[in-house]
This record gives sequence, structure tokens and C-alpha cells, in this order.
Amino acid sequence: MKQKDKKSINNAPVERLAKKLSSRLNQVEAEIKKNIKDQEGLITITAGHLINAQGKKLRPLLTLLISRMFKYRGNSDINLAVCIEFIHNATLLHDDVIDEGKVRRGKVSANQIWGNKISVLVGDYLLSKAFKLMVKNKSLKLLEILSETSLILARGQIQDVNNFQNIHLSENKYLKIINAKTAELFRISCFLPTILTNQKISIQKSFNDFGYNFGMAFQLSDDILDYFGKTRQTGKVIGKDFFEGKITYPMIHCYSKSATKDKKILKSFFKKKTRSKTDLHQTLKIMEKTNTHKKSLDFMSKFLEKAKKNILKFDGIADKVYLDELVDHLLIRER
Repeated sequence: MKQKDKKSINNAPVERLAKKLSSRLNQVEAEIKKNIKDQEGLITITAGHLINAQGKKLRPLLTLLISRMFKYRGNSDINLAVCIEFIHNATLLHDDVIDEGKVRRGKVSANQIWGNKISVLVGDYLLSKAFKLMVKNKSLKLLEILSETSLILARGQIQDVNNFQNIHLSENKYLKIINAKTAELFRISCFLPTILTNQKISIQKSFNDFGYNFGMAFQLSDDILDYFGKTRQTGKVIGKDFFEGKITYPMIHCYSKSATKDKKILKSFFKKKTRSKTDLHQTLKIMEKTNTHKKSLDFMSKFLEKAKKNILKFDGIADKVYLDELVDHLLIRER
């Protein structure tokens, strides 16, 4: 089987959802193109380079799907989906500058082509554009939530940078970081449609909690794939976090459960300016001793189990099956 075919299978639930929502998704993409077209041509080119790449657009898809589940009629869900995608892409542009990233979505990253200054400024532009679009919805509540989310995302990025190569990072502190950096945007992608459709508080809470638990599992899944995935299936370089000096859940688990001798080895790796493939290979051997792969999967699964429970009472809604598929997909994609 060709690599492209394997990646397609790997993303099958997302692709099925995109096909189901193709009409609305096309409107989102049209609005994105319209809103990154600026009189300053470099903005259009730089933003388009990232946004038009083959991203899954999972967060906008969740917003569109949940709006559809509650029979929303109008175009505010389109506007909301565009805002969320702009905020997400702004964080990616900033992340690549911070991490000195070279590749994003299978393409050379924007910071490698246009430099760090342009990448940061275009990221800021997308954030500003998101808020300008949000004003169109004329909902102070939605605007307030998105504003708070932007603050949380920025805080998460700062916390992430502040813990670079920190082998002593605790599980609790790490969960707070990934909540801010990743789960928060998934949370509002699922929560805001319930506000848009005027659902009662209990329903709002169900989808708020679903978005949080799904988002936490999504990041933990990426953490696991970074050490235990296969490049030909994921399209990502294995060990990227390790080489960049990022401490993620598998490393936190491994270090906490390792013997003193192995802890010294792991600590020495993260004191170095750069880590080698040999260092990664040795780390994976230590992770075998601590059963890190299985324990990480078990930990991630707890969030997915909670996510399923959050929306169990909505089984009668036909489109809910797509949410179940996304949860099940995260459960099996590393196994």
C-alpha cells in the first residue's frame, strides 16, 4: 500500500466528516481565502502558504458538525469556524518560530521561507482578523469566550517555552500546559455551537466537557505517536519532540518510573544542546523497561472514555455518530 493511501486510512473518520459537511466546509474555505486577501500581498502569500496546505481543519469541522446536530440555520457557524481556524493557524505560525520548525503540513514552514519576523506578524494578523470577523456575529458572549481563549493559548505557549528541556516537569503541570495549548481550542470548537443554537446549560456543559476531554486526548495521542508512531503512516518525523527538547507525557512517565541509573541518562540527554538518533534509540529502550507505550495509551484512553460519556445521552441524534468515530479513531490509531 502506498504511503498516501495509508495516511488516507489514518485520517478516514476526518475525511468522512469533511465529505458529509463538504458544502459548509467549502463555504468556510471560501471565507478563509476572502479574508486573507490583503492589500499587503505578503500577508496573503504567507497566510495562504499555511492555511491552504493539507490540514485536516478538524476544529472547524467540529464547530460545523455540532451546529448541524442542533439544527442551526444561518451563517454564523461559518464565521465562527473561520475564526477558530484563523486562531489555530496563528498559533502554528508562532509555534514554528518558537520551535525553529522547518516543516509544517508537509511543506517548508513559513518561518523558513519568509523569516521569523514575518511569521510572527502574520500570526498576529490572523488573530486580529479572527476578532474582526467575530464582531460580525454581534454576540458579546461569543466574543468574550474567544478573547479569553486567546489569552489561555498565549499563556500555554509561554508555559511551554518556560519548561523547555525541563526533565522534572510534573504530570500535573504538563496537563495544564496541553489544556491551554491544545484542548482549549477544541473545547470552544464544541462549546460555542451550543451557545449559537441557544441550548440549555446542561447541553452546553456536555459539549464543553467533550471538547476538553477530546482535546486532551488529541494532544496525548500526538505525544505518543512522536515516540511510537510510524513515519510512513503519520507523515511525521518520529522523535521530533525529543530532538527539540520538549518534555511530553511519555517522557514524564518514563522518567518518573525509571531506575536511578536510567534517570541520569535521560537527564544527560536533556542537558545537551542537541540530541542524536542514538540518544533517541537509547531513550526508547528505557521506555520499554517502564512500559511507557502502554501506560501512555491507558492514560490517553481515560480522557476518551470521559469524552464518550459526555455525549452518551445524544445517541438519538443521527450526526452524533461522527463524534463517536473521531473518538474511536484516537483510540486505535497508535495501536
